[in-house]
Amino acid sequence: MKNLLINISKVTNTVLKKHSINDALDLYLSDIAKEQQIDSYTIYKNKTKNGIITFHSVNKRPDNEINNPNQNDHNYDNFSELYEILSKNKSLHGLVRDNKNVISKKYMETKGIKSYLFTPIFSETTFWGWISYTICKEERKWQEEQIKTLHTVAKNIGDRLYKDKINIKLKKTLERFDFYMAGSNQAMWEWNIKTKKTTYSHNWEGMLGYTEEEIIQDKELWQKSIHSEDMIQIAIDLEYFVTQKLNRYEGTSRMIHKDGHIIWIKYSGILKKNKKGKPTKVIGTHTDISEIKEKENQLELSEAKFRFIAENTTDIICQQKMDGSYYYISNSSKEIIGYTPDELINKKIFDYIHPDDHTDMLNYYKAFLNCSKNKTVTSRFRKKDNAYIWLETTLKTILNHENIIIGIQTSSRDVSDRIKATEEIKIAFEKEKELNEMKSRFITMASHQFRTPLTVIYSNAELIELKLDHFDKNTHQSLEKITLRIKNEVDRMIELMNNILIFGKYESEKIQKTIKVLDFNTFINSLLNLYFNNQHHKRKIQVKIKGEKHFFITDEILMTHILTNLINNAFKYSKGKPDPLLLITYLEKELEIEVIDFGIGIPENDIQYVFTSFFRASNTTAITGSGLGLAVVKQFTDFLNGKIELKTQENIGTRIKLIFPYEKK
Repeated sequence: MKNLLINISKVTNTVLKKHSINDALDLYLSDIAKEQQIDSYTIYKNKTKNGIITFHSVNKRPDNEINNPNQNDHNYDNFSELYEILSKNKSLHGLVRDNKNVISKKYMETKGIKSYLFTPIFSETTFWGWISYTICKEERKWQEEQIKTLHTVAKNIGDRLYKDKINIKLKKTLERFDFYMAGSNQAMWEWNIKTKKTTYSHNWEGMLGYTEEEIIQDKELWQKSIHSEDMIQIAIDLEYFVTQKLNRYEGTSRMIHKDGHIIWIKYSGILKKNKKGKPTKVIGTHTDISEIKEKENQLELSEAKFRFIAENTTDIICQQKMDGSYYYISNSSKEIIGYTPDELINKKIFDYIHPDDHTDMLNYYKAFLNCSKNKTVTSRFRKKDNAYIWLETTLKTILNHENIIIGIQTSSRDVSDRIKATEEIKIAFEKEKELNEMKSRFITMASHQFRTPLTVIYSNAELIELKLDHFDKNTHQSLEKITLRIKNEVDRMIELMNNILIFGKYESEKIQKTIKVLDFNTFINSLLNLYFNNQHHKRKIQVKIKGEKHFFITDEILMTHILTNLINNAFKYSKGKPDPLLLITYLEKELEIEVIDFGIGIPENDIQYVFTSFFRASNTTAITGSGLGLAVVKQFTDFLNGKIELKTQENIGTRIKLIFPYEKK
C-alpha cells in the first residue's frame, strides 16, 4: 500500500507536469503495473459516430506503440455489460473463467488473460473511456483497497482531461501553474488507527529534510516535528475526527525542519472505515505552504492557480463583476451557505445580504472600488434555508494587463461562532465594568462616610487627654493607655480607608498620571518632615544619597503613596531594632530607591504573596495593618514604569529596591 500511495503521489505530479496526457499516462501506468505485478494495461477512449458508441485504445501494452492506427474500434453492443457498468462510474473486475459474457470471455482467453480490472474514466460528467488492467500469470482476486485506489487513478486522469478541455484558452496561464506545481512540496501520509503506524510518500521526507531510513527508525518523528504550540490542537482535532465528533480534519501548522527552521504545512485528511463502519485509518496530505505564508501579500495568483486553491480550501472563493454579480464560485459554497455554484452564478451578492447590512455593504463596495486597496468586511448572509450567518469577506481587485479593474475577487469564511463569542465577551465586559464602578462608588462612599465619625472619635480621645491632669496618677495612666489605643486604631482605620480608596481608584482605572519635574532630594526631605517627624521613641530613618543628582520626572502624589507605605512598614515592623535606612542612588539612566529595615522580615513561604491585596505575613498577627500597603506600592511602581525588587529574611530584616527610569517630559 505504501508503494501504491507513493505511485499515486507521483501520478498527481506527473499528470500535472507533463504537457502531453499520453506521455503522462504511459509513464505512471507503467510504474503502477510494475509495482502491482500487473502484466498489461490499456487505455480505451470512447467515440461516437452516427449515434453508435465504440471504443478504441489510445495506447497498446508496453511492448507496442501508442495510438497504433491499426487498432480497430470495438462496438459496445458486443460488450453490453461493459458499457452498462462502466458508464455508471463503477469498476468491473474478476476472473476471466467467471465472466458470463461469452464474447468478452472468449476475447480475453485468446489473449491469455486470467484476471481483469476495468476502471472508468470520467471527464467531469462525461464517460470518456476506461483503463484495462490484466493479469496473465495467475488468477488473482483484486483487493478492495487496490480497486478503489486504481479507480482514483482513473478519476485523476478524468480530472486532467477535463482541465485540458476547459483550459485550452488559458495555455500560458497553465504553463505558469505547471511551473508552480513542479516546485511544490505535496506529500501523502496514512495513519493506521489500530497499530498507530504511519506511512509516508517520498515527498514527506524531503519536505522536512529527512531520509527514508531516518523516518523508519524514528516511529514518532512526525509528532516530534510538529511545533510545540500547535501539537495539542492537532492532537485534539485528530482525536475528535477519528471519534467522528469533528466532520473535517484540516488546517495549517508549523513543523520543524531537520536543520531547525520552521516550515508551514497545510494538512487535510479523510477517514476510512471497515464494512462495519468502524474507522480504520486516516489518509491525508501535507503541503508545504511556507513560501505562500511569507509572500502571500505580495503574490498575484494567476487564474489557474487561483482556481486550484479555490477548489481545495474551506473558504468560499468567488469572482464578481463590478456590479457584484458572481461569475465564479468555489464548490465550498454548498457546505457553508447551502447553494451550489450554479445556483449563484449571475446573482448579485447584495440580494443575499441582511437588510440591516445592505446599505453598508453597498457603500463599502463603492469605497473599495474607489481606493482599490484590499479590504475585509463582515456582514450577515442569507443561506439557502433562509437562516443568516456571519461571513468575513476579504476583497481584492482583479486587474487586466493595463491595470484597469475588471472585477472583484473575494474570499469568505463563516465567523458566526466568533461573532457570537465576541458579543458574549462584550456583554460580560460591560457587566464587569458596571460591577467595578459599583464597587468603586461603594468604596468611595464608605470611606467618606467613615471619616466623620472617626474624626469625632479621635477628637474626643484628644479631649479626654486634656482632662487627664484632673485625675489621680493611676487613673491618668490608665486613661492615657486607653486614649492612645483609640488614637492608634483610628489612625489604622484611616490608613486602611486611604489605601482602599486609592486601591479602588486604581482597580477601576480612574487613576491619572500628573507628570512633573521633581527635585528629588527636596521632595524626600519634605516627605520625611511631613510624615515621619514624630515617630515613637524618637526613631528616625537614616538617609544616604549617592551619585550626581538628576531631576526626576514623575507623579508626585503617587510617589508619595509609594514611599510613605514603604517607610511606614519599615518603622512598623522593626520596633526595638536599629533605625531603618533610605538609600537614594542616582545612576546614569535610572534612579534607585532602597528602603531597608532590620525588623521581623518575611517568612520564606509568604514571600510569593506579599504583593497580593489584603495579604498579611504569618508573623504579623500582633501588628496592626491592612495588607494593602505593598499591593499599592507594586501597582503604582508598575504604573510609573518602574521595577520593584524584594530581599528579606525572617528575623533579619527586609530590603525593597525601586528602580525608575529618567522619563522624558
